Amino acid sequence: MFDPCLLLHPEQTARLENKLPAYTVGSLQRKSQMEVLLDFIKTLLEDKNPADKLKQLAGLVDDVFQLMPSGKHMVGRDLGRIEPIPSLQYRVAG
Repeated sequence: MFDPCLLLHPEQTARLENKLPAYTVGSLQRKSQMEVLLDFIKTLLEDKNPADKLKQLAGLVDDVFQLMPSGKHMVGRDLGRIEPIPSLQYRVAG
């Protein structure tokens, strides 16, 4: 859902307006993530009690960054018939 918004990123719009190739979504996401991290670090360093602010962040990490199971690794899926088909048996014997 965030990907289409990256077309409005200031650096992306500048590229598009100047008829240059667009930046990749992944590179814009990483740059945006780093900008947010740096803003947080600046806020943390300027805070009266940075230790409490850091503890607050640590408490939010598990809520915000949920680990998701992979659907690519076939875990828990019905693989169906896994015996070799007859034509492959003859090819091996052959």
